[in-house]
Amino acid sequence: MNLIISILIATFSIMPVFSDGITATVVFENLTDKTAISGVFHISETNESFQINSLDNFSITLPKKGKYQFKFYSEDVHALTTYPVRITEQKNTVTIRLENKTTNGDSIVGNAPIEDISGFSNEQIEEGMNKGTINFIVHGLMAISPESIKVFKDIFGVGFISENCVVDPISYRTAMNNNKKIQDYLTLKFGEVWKNKLPAQPFGLQRQ
Repeated sequence: MNLIISILIATFSIMPVFSDGITATVVFENLTDKTAISGVFHISETNESFQINSLDNFSITLPKKGKYQFKFYSEDVHALTTYPVRITEQKNTVTIRLENKTTNGDSIVGNAPIEDISGFSNEQIEEGMNKGTINFIVHGLMAISPESIKVFKDIFGVGFISENCVVDPISYRTAMNNNKKIQDYLTLKFGEVWKNKLPAQPFGLQRQ
């Protein structure tokens, strides 16, 4: 009898553990004047994309607990997506914050392609500032007033781009290189005074 029990215990101990996956809930935080939305929700690790046509919360099933990257794209609004570092039974909410897109180029710009300007010359930086295409990168849901950003850009020629608070390695390096290059240029041109005028802390730079 003891032999049979031992065999059963050994058998179950080496059997693979099967899982039905883990469920995460996606919720919208709508700060716009829109009552409907059209966009695409993407999960990088599973390479899945879902067409979204409403502001209703919805659930997604993931293969297992762990790290995931989520993104919501929309032509109608600026979207910031936040979520836990690891999806677990206790931490499984993905929040999509929707904001009205700005058109004056002074406020935070969302979903814009980020160009690595670390190899730019000072002349190229100056040219980009004149065109309004040089921007610090900030990560996370930071409450920054458009007025304070406009004041900074009017004086120093640099705007801001807001990205997700969860940063992948490529975006991390791009943001660091971008912000360091702008910091070096502004310090060369204005000294240290510009740092006291920052409306938000650029990603990867030291606070004053």
